[in-house]
Amino acid sequence: MFFIIFQLYILTIISEVDTFNTLRIVIYGAGGIGATLGGWLTQGYDNVYLLARGENAKVLKTNGLILYKGNNNNPEPISVKIIEDLNELANIDVVVIVVKNYDLEEVAMDISKKLGDKPIIVGLQNGFENQQILPKYFRKVVYGVIVQSGWRDKPGVFGTRGKGHLILGTPYNENQEIVEKIAKILNIGIRTRTTQEFQDAAHSKLILNLSNSTFTLISSDLKDDDAIFMLWNIFLNVYLEGIEVVKAAGYIEYKLRGLPSWKVMESGKNFDKTIAVNNFKQNIKYSWLNSMAQDIIHRQKNQSELESLTGYLVKLADSLNIKIPYNRVIYELSKVQFKKTPYQSLPVEMVWKKINDSLNKKQS
Repeated sequence: MFFIIFQLYILTIISEVDTFNTLRIVIYGAGGIGATLGGWLTQGYDNVYLLARGENAKVLKTNGLILYKGNNNNPEPISVKIIEDLNELANIDVVVIVVKNYDLEEVAMDISKKLGDKPIIVGLQNGFENQQILPKYFRKVVYGVIVQSGWRDKPGVFGTRGKGHLILGTPYNENQEIVEKIAKILNIGIRTRTTQEFQDAAHSKLILNLSNSTFTLISSDLKDDDAIFMLWNIFLNVYLEGIEVVKAAGYIEYKLRGLPSWKVMESGKNFDKTIAVNNFKQNIKYSWLNSMAQDIIHRQKNQSELESLTGYLVKLADSLNIKIPYNRVIYELSKVQFKKTPYQSLPVEMVWKKINDSLNKKQS
């Protein structure tokens, strides 16, 4: 009897391993995050495909994926499997969607039309719109908080600051078995953990992402320490307003590895100019490579995540009757400025004056 039970146990393990290794995964979107995730996962998991289009797809097929970190500008190309349409591939088990929220509805419709409700869907977007869009089309949905940098220099060539991590979960802790299964697979490429406090994690990440519009709106041409100190004060107060609103909405801090805690950020109010400027100089090098800046500045697109991030916070603050002058000025200026062609960032002095005008108006 023991021998029979042991054999059944071994067969169960083998079956689970086979299932794990044969899940066919498509990463839908080969931008900065999709390409880095696909490149890393490909090196340890065979059954993964990147869905890319146009010149990007052509270069990836011909030359492989170039993924460099820091000053390593001559890395070995990573051989990746590329498709340009879901119809090219049969038996797709998992689709990891790495497009931004403004393209998500169209992508969800494409997947639903071609694959139906069969695959597991993993939504890796900033903000919360994916929680409204994806359930309209799919039942098996997993969401992710991305703590990872990635950008595209040109078709087939991508940069990163290094491996970050993913946090997977669902809004109401549904589909937990699926969440765990997907986390095990993605962990092969990038550190991935699961949580049952997903909305706390997503709102904690939102606060970090509020700076995207700040650095997209404000020019990186900072003339002196006075300008850097102005930017520091804007950045800090945007962050602190985010904490205030998120707390008032009933969410608690979720510690994101490698990022400063709320307590650390709140201590920034006590920094004098010299300490603030010196610390800030060391940490803003990559700030103008954030996902919003890539869309608006580098690609000169007229679409961005502004509404998904700062717009979401402004609406949440309004619902709670909380004044957030820093975020509101950034939001209102960005709505106007982001529509201009060609796009030009604003000097920090101009934005600082607008914020101070708003603060003075509030006090009078």
